[in-house]
Amino acid sequence: MSRKEKFAKKPRKKLWTRILIGFVLVLFGGFVGSHFYFQNHFKFTKINDVDVSGLTVAQATKKLNTSHIDEDGNYLVVRDSKISLNSQDVKKLFKHRSSMSAMTSAKLSAKSDVTNKQLNYRLKTLLPKFENRIDQINTSRKQTVDSKVILKDGKIVVQPGQQGSTLDKAKMVSNFKKQAKSSLLISVKMTKDAYVKPGSSQIANQKKQLANVLNNTVTLNTYNKTYKFVAKRWVTNGHPTANGNYKFDSTKVKRWVAQFANKVDTLGKSVWITTHQGKKVRVHAGGTYGWKVNQKVLTKNILKNLGRSHSVTMNLSHYAVGTGYGIKGSGKTYVAIDLQRLHEYVYKNGKLMANIPIMSGTLTGGNRTPQGAFYIMYKQRHATLRGKNSDGSKYASPVSYWEPLTNSGVGMHDSPWQPASVYGNPSARAQYHSHGCLNNPPSRMGEVWKNTHTLEPVFIYY
Repeated sequence: MSRKEKFAKKPRKKLWTRILIGFVLVLFGGFVGSHFYFQNHFKFTKINDVDVSGLTVAQATKKLNTSHIDEDGNYLVVRDSKISLNSQDVKKLFKHRSSMSAMTSAKLSAKSDVTNKQLNYRLKTLLPKFENRIDQINTSRKQTVDSKVILKDGKIVVQPGQQGSTLDKAKMVSNFKKQAKSSLLISVKMTKDAYVKPGSSQIANQKKQLANVLNNTVTLNTYNKTYKFVAKRWVTNGHPTANGNYKFDSTKVKRWVAQFANKVDTLGKSVWITTHQGKKVRVHAGGTYGWKVNQKVLTKNILKNLGRSHSVTMNLSHYAVGTGYGIKGSGKTYVAIDLQRLHEYVYKNGKLMANIPIMSGTLTGGNRTPQGAFYIMYKQRHATLRGKNSDGSKYASPVSYWEPLTNSGVGMHDSPWQPASVYGNPSARAQYHSHGCLNNPPSRMGEVWKNTHTLEPVFIYY
């Protein structure tokens, strides 16, 4: 190498060294400058989808509170729900962002303490409008109908549905309520209704469930017999309800309940009793004593329980209305009143406890004693009976014992105003009859009181 060449390379090395040093100084200066800059300004950042890069806390707060957020087709923005952001909340986000690398782009979410007044406004005023908005959107969209498992003509069948474009109102309302508690602006994602496909695992589970339901048993206990209903023998058509049970057709069960009720009902029907003289007498229908099956409620609950996923036991007494549940005819404890002989017979557990001569009302007209099967509504000591005489004048008759049988004021009681000779004397009825009640001798009414009870049947016949 010549001396000339040797000295020509030295200037080049110094040039590159100077360039390198200059580049390092520029980088260092830029780093130091950006460091000091980002001590007061946001790094590359979006808050609630608003770009605040390079802004101070005050600038970012102002932009967040004045920026306009448009719906982009994926969200429903509730603009009236917007709450102004506090600079202290933005400052907290700034401190969080300052600890992160400047080269990354951060997406932050600003929230604030929602006051009770603001929350109440959102839930009471804005939520109903939001729900109405979803309803309006759904009116122009194709309805989503889930596939479901049904019972058709006794067979388990999958009924295909259809995928629609309607929004999932329940899910979106739930999202609204969640955001209402803390979000500065409620913006709910437009979520479509989910579609249950025919071949989905959900449909497979429904098939299993319905198969189990069809083996379900409802046991009905009555006063003298037990009946069992196995679902698959009593229903042929049905569909799932919102709570996951099944609702079945009522035809067969309804027909059975009607036939059963016709057999066991006693309310409103005539009753045959055996008189003290050993004669069979038919007591007129139409009284208040007796019971009947509430057919509508019993049918409804048998079907409801057949649709459950487990067996159920029912008791007929819960579906019976009236008095004397389970008793056919007169039973063994009752009062029999013979209007022909004017005698009252009190039976207790089949034993005659009292045989008392009485006076009744007339057989016809306004003071008539009604015939039929009644029951003792209640018992009262020392009552005053009030009403009107045939001439329109009022009466008030104090009695020591009072056992009413009808709402119109007919009952059994003592009658100290009657002559002793009228009791058990049909020929005296034209003159000394009551206003419809069963008058007992004052000396004997205590026996009736002692041997009778509330809801006990009283059979009045001629």
